[in-house]
Amino acid sequence: MGTFLLPFIEGRTSNGRFSPTSIFVSSFIVAIILSIQTSLLTLFGLIGMILLVGTIARTRWRAVISLAARFEFVILFWVILLPFFYGTTPLLTISTPLGQLVAYQEGLDLGLVIGTRIFGIVTLFLAALSHMSLSEFIGALRTLRIPTSVLGSLLIMLRYIPLFLEERNRMQEAQQLRGFQGGKRQEQIKSLGYLIGSIIDRAMDRSVAVYESMTLRGFGHGMFIVGVGPRRSDLLLFLGLSLLIFTLFQQQILEVLLG
Repeated sequence: MGTFLLPFIEGRTSNGRFSPTSIFVSSFIVAIILSIQTSLLTLFGLIGMILLVGTIARTRWRAVISLAARFEFVILFWVILLPFFYGTTPLLTISTPLGQLVAYQEGLDLGLVIGTRIFGIVTLFLAALSHMSLSEFIGALRTLRIPTSVLGSLLIMLRYIPLFLEERNRMQEAQQLRGFQGGKRQEQIKSLGYLIGSIIDRAMDRSVAVYESMTLRGFGHGMFIVGVGPRRSDLLLFLGLSLLIFTLFQQQILEVLLG
């Protein structure tokens, strides 16, 4: 099975119930809904809905959550940093040699909202992409009229960056098994330069072989991945989205009336 930056279903069978284009578009709409919410309770409810729907659709949550957890630094950055720069209601005062740092309640609330939004949107897109293959994903973007040059760059990034990192790890492990301990800084720099040079040299040889193989398969005579059209079952997906938007709209109206 290939190695990718995203949890595609390469080596597995897609259920094919909804078209990849509809899955991607609906995920984008839900992401917009998440990004405009200001209530933590509503955000948690939407994330819970994503988890419930994903569980019913048999999402591979282990792979999705492990990738989403890599963004926890960004989430923690907003939660920890914003309270010290935004707000008027003091929550905590920390004495430092440079003076006092004051954390504000409004900044903490805003940081929690932004962090929850980021986590929800990242989890949403990773869960959606885990239900399609790389070719289906590119086909969906092709249907949405994304330029071919962008699609080609995206294919290279998703496929060959993980291979580059994997090959680097292999060479580092081989060096360690041969007794390489690092030594002085000059030796470390020399070893790192040799490592990078060897990887680039192998990448060049591989790129030539891949280019020749793709040329024989007709690459360069038009985009080899075609768009993916809608299916009848996609109506259920968009009906569910319409119901969600209507429910949130009614909730906003009720909050305004009660407020």
